Amino acid sequence: MSVDFFWRRVVDKSLDALSPKELGALVPHWFDAEFKPLHEAGMVMAVERNGCLMHFALTAGGATSVRIAQLPVFGGEQRAEGEEDSEYGFVGTELWVLRPDEVQDASAFLQQIAVDDLVRDLDVALAREVRSLGFATPWSQAWAADLTGDLSELKNFFAAAAAAGDAMVKFESA
Repeated sequence: MSVDFFWRRVVDKSLDALSPKELGALVPHWFDAEFKPLHEAGMVMAVERNGCLMHFALTAGGATSVRIAQLPVFGGEQRAEGEEDSEYGFVGTELWVLRPDEVQDASAFLQQIAVDDLVRDLDVALAREVRSLGFATPWSQAWAADLTGDLSELKNFFAAAAAAGDAMVKFESA
């Protein structure tokens, strides 16, 4: 199972005028020419395979507001363009949009989390989640360290976006 997750900071004023396909075009993938410069500028973040586990960890930690805990990964306004296919499920573009106030809420939530403690405390539950999601490799301490690093990077990414007053577009790619 290989699912990548991408976050892109954007100026809010353009979000309402763009279709899901146009919003998706704003979010570069690993090998797109604009990915590296945008990543280096702190405008895009991406993770391999850890998106679902990041969401699980953030929402399984007993957050006082599940809605806010969901914002960093699978929360916000869902936008989709496409159709259901009986054999393949949904075919098209599906992504999530966060307004600047939601980015600020998500950042405030993330700043309260001790990432190392969260991953350590959820170790058994994360191992169970990895099995239930059908990953080919088992949960390990190396994977826990990788997840901790990704969550720390996400925390910093949201802090920078919140400080700038940015909105965000999020996209999952299988």
